[in-house]
Amino acid sequence: MTRPVFSPELFNARVETQIQTFFDTMNNLYGRRGWPPDPPRREDTSWSNSDFTVAISARYRDGAYKRVQFTMRNLPGYIHEPGTLTDQRAIQYEHRFIFDLPREYPQNIGSIRPAAETQLYHPRLAASGKGQACYSVRGELDRILEDLPFFILLKPDRVEPPSQFQSDHGLNSMAMAWYEKDSENIVNTLERLWEERHQIGAPSPPREGRVTILEPQSTEASPSRRPPRILQDPERRFQTKVRILENSDKDEES
Repeated sequence: MTRPVFSPELFNARVETQIQTFFDTMNNLYGRRGWPPDPPRREDTSWSNSDFTVAISARYRDGAYKRVQFTMRNLPGYIHEPGTLTDQRAIQYEHRFIFDLPREYPQNIGSIRPAAETQLYHPRLAASGKGQACYSVRGELDRILEDLPFFILLKPDRVEPPSQFQSDHGLNSMAMAWYEKDSENIVNTLERLWEERHQIGAPSPPREGRVTILEPQSTEASPSRRPPRILQDPERRFQTKVRILENSDKDEES
């Protein structure tokens, strides 16, 4: 078993910084879209604004943060195959994922397995719509949090359909077949609904019940040991990676 990299205090400070970086990045994205800013409010080990709640729901024995519960609101996602793409009976605007950070984090991030706790019709989830997602971890906590909303919005680089990527048919081949038939319209419909939900005066869905969290411990840490807060565009990160890989393939061919 890999030994922990950080003490519980440094571990928790790193996680807290990355949670704040996620909110900063999304606030930056919202600003570019002309949506109103919504900085998070913190209560113990829960960070929340109108659209997102990140809560620590379990710890390791030494007090280090373990389980992350991530709730997303005002975000359209299909819960079953729709009759029409705008069928509101097939769309849900609140979603929740959970995952555990390994104690040796940020090492072994490949062991992180986000799991859906709410229903979601998605090629990379089982037909039940819940449970562990077929999801590639592309970075530390802030990047996982930034990725999951676009996973729900069925962006092609998060779904990775076989017709566009060298990939399999996911965990729900029927959902993948449905997606591949009309992926552009599916993505555009969800994007438009997301935009409409953030127009001034748009109604917000009711929140779920309060999440019970554990008592926090001290998170004082040396700033030099904390990760850098580099704000990136969560919509464009993976596209950049794809372009780099394509260029590498061309170099090999030449």
